[in-house]
Amino acid sequence: MDFTTKILLVFAGGGVGSVCRYLVSLATPHKGEWLGLATFVVNSLGCVIIGLLAGFLVNSSWSYEHKTALTLLTMTGFCGGFSTFSEFTFDSVRYFEEGQVFAWAIFACATVFTGLFGCALGYWLGQKI
Repeated sequence: MDFTTKILLVFAGGGVGSVCRYLVSLATPHKGEWLGLATFVVNSLGCVIIGLLAGFLVNSSWSYEHKTALTLLTMTGFCGGFSTFSEFTFDSVRYFEEGQVFAWAIFACATVFTGLFGCALGYWLGQKI
């Protein structure tokens, strides 16, 4: 697979992932206690999705080229565009700015724990596919 094809796969997946992230943000509250809900949702889902894909690919009999294409489209592209560490850190800063230190602690811990658990669960499920 040539370099241009790889770039186009990442571009396509990232575009779809970014649009999906935007749609999730429109569907979730943004005020008060729920300040980082959209970020929490997309990062948690992104971790499950990337875990599922990785778990599936590790045992897949697909060729190296097909695995590479799927990885670039979905894991690098879609998951990279869908979930976001930068938004997580920005939401954390906004909690501090609003004086909600307890909410920040819950948000940060829940995001990290859910992300790790979701990725591990997705990886385990992906290996079962």
